Parts: sequence; C-alpha cells; structure tokens
Amino acid sequence: MSDYKSAKEAFVTDNPGSSIWSINAVSLVAWTSHILYMAVSHRYGSSFLIDFLTSVLPFVIAVTTASASPILYNLSLVSVSALFHFTKSTSASSKTYTAINGDYITRRDKKSAGQWLDESDSDEEPAQHAPASSSYHATPIKLPSQVIGFVTAHSLSPSPSPVSPSPSTLSVEDPLASAGSRLNKRRLSPQPSPDAHTVDILPTPEFPETDGLSGSPRNYPTRSRRRTAGTTVGPITEKQRLPFLSVYRAHMVIMTVVCILAVDFEVFPRWQGKCEDFGTSLMDVGVGSFVFSLGLVSTKALTPSPTGIRSNPLFDIALAFRKSAPVLVLGIIRLLMVKGVEYPEHVTEYGVHWNFFFTLAFLPVLGVAVRPLRRWVKWSVLGMTISMTQQTLLTYFNLQPFLLSPSRPNLLAANKEGISSLPGYLAIFFIGLETGEHVLRLTEPAPRKLVVTQTVEEHVRSHYEKRRTELVLELFGYGVAWWCALSCSLVAGGAVSRRLANTPYVFWVAAFNTTFLFGNLLLELALSESNIPPLLEAINKNGLVIFLVANLLTGLANVSMETMYASRGMAMAVLGVYTWAVCGVGWALRGKRLKI
Repeated sequence: MSDYKSAKEAFVTDNPGSSIWSINAVSLVAWTSHILYMAVSHRYGSSFLIDFLTSVLPFVIAVTTASASPILYNLSLVSVSALFHFTKSTSASSKTYTAINGDYITRRDKKSAGQWLDESDSDEEPAQHAPASSSYHATPIKLPSQVIGFVTAHSLSPSPSPVSPSPSTLSVEDPLASAGSRLNKRRLSPQPSPDAHTVDILPTPEFPETDGLSGSPRNYPTRSRRRTAGTTVGPITEKQRLPFLSVYRAHMVIMTVVCILAVDFEVFPRWQGKCEDFGTSLMDVGVGSFVFSLGLVSTKALTPSPTGIRSNPLFDIALAFRKSAPVLVLGIIRLLMVKGVEYPEHVTEYGVHWNFFFTLAFLPVLGVAVRPLRRWVKWSVLGMTISMTQQTLLTYFNLQPFLLSPSRPNLLAANKEGISSLPGYLAIFFIGLETGEHVLRLTEPAPRKLVVTQTVEEHVRSHYEKRRTELVLELFGYGVAWWCALSCSLVAGGAVSRRLANTPYVFWVAAFNTTFLFGNLLLELALSESNIPPLLEAINKNGLVIFLVANLLTGLANVSMETMYASRGMAMAVLGVYTWAVCGVGWALRGKRLKI
C-alpha cells in the first residue's frame, strides 16, 4: 500500500495545466447538455434515466474520452438535439398548434373531450393542456385581454341558472401564467355563450402579499380586469423560480462530482487536474466555482439588517460558527479517515491537515464578521480589497517564496496552503455575494403603481421581463470586466495560482462563473421554455449532501481498487456506476432539502 500511495501521489504531482480556452471548450458541455435535455424531454418527458443520460453522462464523457476534441463533442451534442427537435412525431403525443386570433396555444397529450386537467403545483412537472374535441371545432376563442368586457358584463348581468361545463368544454392555461416562473396559475374554460365568440374565465387565485416591512402575509384579490393608468394596488408579489440559476448550480456540482473521482484514473487527462504551483486547469476553476456558487446563494443570509435594527456582532459570529459546525466536523472526519488508512493525498493542495471542508466552514463565518461594512461598501469592493492586500503581501513581503517552498517547521506552516489561500477564496465568496444581489432582484415584487392600462398579471410579467433583460446586460458587462481584468493582470506579469488563490485566480473564477451564468440566462431566453430537469433541481437543493456522498464514494473506490492502473473501459464503467449512485441519492431527495 505504501508503494502505491507514493506512486499515486507522484501521479497527480507537477501538473502543468492547460490554456483557459481549452478549459472553456470542455465546460461548454454545461450548455449543450441542457439543450439536449430540452430536446429529448419535449419528446419523451422527464425521468431519472432521461435526466441522467442528457444532464450527467455528457459531463462524464466530456472530461474523459472526449476531452481531446471538446468542440467537436459539443457540436455533436447540438446536432443530436437538433435531430430530436426537427424529427418530432406529429402524432397525438406531440405538440400541436391551433390558431387563435393570430396567436397559438400549445397543447400536449390528447385527452377525452370535456376532461378537466389539474395543473401540477410541482416545479418538476410541466403543465398539461387538453386539446379541442371534434365537437368544438370552429368556435374562435378570444384571449384574456379580448374578453374583459364580456367578463365584466357577464358577472354583473343576472343569470337564470349557473352553466355547468358541457362535454365540449376545453381547458387551457392562461398564456400569461408562465412569465419566467409560473405566474398566478389560472385556467380559461370556454363555455358556449349566446354569441359563440367568447369564453368565460374562472376566478383568478389571490396573490400572497406582505404588509409593509413586517413581512406578515396579506391577500389581495386580483380580478382579471383592466385598471386605469395611474391606479395603485397593493404590493404585487409572486413565487419566482429562476431556472437558469438552478441549472448553473447543479451543473457546477455535477462537474465537481465527476472530476473528484475521474482524476484518479488515467482516462482523465493530466492537464485537467489541479496544477502544482501556477497554471490553469479544469479542476482549479472547479474549486473556485464551488465557492462562488456558495456566495451566490448566501446573499439573503448575509444581507445586512435594515437601518435602525441593531444586532450583536459577536452573537452573529457565534451563530454563524454554530451553523458551520457540521461542515467543520465533516472536515475533521475526512482528516481522520485519510490519515487512518494511508489514503493517497496531495499535500500541496491545502496542507498536511487542512482540507476543502475547513475552507467552506470558515467562509460564512468570516462573511458575517465583515457584514457591517456592507452598509457602506459593496461586496465586490470588499473582496477585491482583501485580494489586493493578499497579493501585495505575496509579492512585496517575500511571502510567496515561503508558501511555495517545502519548508513546514510548525503546525501553521504545515497547513500554509489552506490558510494562505483563505483570503483569496473569501474574495471569491464576496464576489459571488455581489452577483447574487443582482440575480436576487429578479424576485423583487412589481411596483405598486400600474403605469399603463393593464391587468395585474400583465404588470407582473412586464416587470419580470424588464428586470431579466437588465440582468442579461449586467452579467454580460461584469463578465467582460472580469475577463479584461484577468488579461491585464497576465500581461503585467501575473500568473494564476489556485494553490495561493492569488488575485489573477480570483479574476479568472469571477470571469468564468459570470460568463456561464450569462450563457444560462441567454439559453433560457432563447429556448423560451427552460424547464429544470427534476434531477438537477434535486442536486441544486442538496448540493452539499451530494458533494459529501461523492467524497465518500470516491474514497471507497480508491481503497477498493488501484484506480491509477485501471484500463479505460474499467475506468468508464466505474465512473458510470459512481455517478449513477450519486445521482440516485439526489433523485431520492426530490422535493426535499437536507441541511448539514
């Protein structure tokens, strides 16, 4: 075991890395696999097998057998997606379109005439619609905006008796109900009317709202009627889902899960493993992306309290430390397991005793400690201040030569990589927080005042669409700025170092992640119907649990076989079973959120 341990450590040592552009090319699988999922799921629906084959297996292939030709591989995924899209069956199970006053309503899965469909409230199931029956063939159907007058008059005029749904009743979803997230679900139930040119509208559900700053729920009825310009209404809120964010975070976890075991096999190219001192690789950016993603979703938790509400900083830090304690315990357990079984380890990654779980545990605590400064300074400014200070110490105070030397005279020096890289990861965490604040504005309620004559639903939708367009421009601008900052630092003589988490590394991670967030949002806009695969939604909600399970299975695989000497076929088989098992745990956690 001792000989194999030494050989394995030498196997992952002195990696020179690769170019940033080759890393970006491999990472494009995050976009092309989602395009593939959309094309396949629209034809066959969603299941664990379909989600795994379209959203996970492409990552396994991308970082192993297809890593030598990533552009060709991604083009092949796009081609397969186009094949599924353009060869859709025209049978009853496929999409059909019925012209309605120049607009189109999508219908799926033919049902018997008159059957009422209950739209699922689950985020994992798309709404279904029943098609028109043969008995309801030529009646024009007006959209909600075209029947307001009829609804008002119909609701005020006396009626001899209520009209029950006839066998020819058609249930369709309000086309305004899917703006970014499912806004205010309701259905149109066309009923034969005296003039045979209108449809009745079922009562619109109430919007849950909050009462001022107290946050207490308050409900306002939102009738489907037009309001005059300048009319004010209660705070308009909605349940916002951000598919592009969920998909981005799930893809980041999947890439991490695949790489932490794949790196132990020869089928995984050495240039994608972590670099020794300086350089760029896929696994180097993966570690920083995990931290960036942690900051992205910690925005609400670390938002400063409103002005006038004081909190005890020491109490807040103690509370944050208590919440991080489970992750800290996981780090201690990993340390004991690694040292107890002589597990192959790369000391220059984080040090003799430090590991990535310790870094993850300390970041939120440090974030809470500096949170009061956020009232006057942006998170990104705080992050860059910390990173620039660290870079100054590395460059002008001879700290860098000591950190890269083999000298480890005491306990702190033994873990110098983990401790010295903590400021850089904290800077990335803060930049993730800043980006999260921009993304979070998508969920802000629409303004109280309706500027133009429109329904509440239209007002909420237009507000969301406007804010999403602004976010596209913001992410594009930030991405360009971070890439320019990285280019300038490299031209000035700097070099990226994941081991030190220096300023060029911070620039690189920020540029990489804002670019892929921007790309995911563009895909959502382009595809118009960017559903979240149920498997990815489960992984997104339980990312840390999935990461822990993957680490345990990685350790099990390494103590059960000599991964370094495995053939390509055996390596791919093990990676397939491993990712299937990890994703199986995620699938079992659908609809649940386990907190560690």
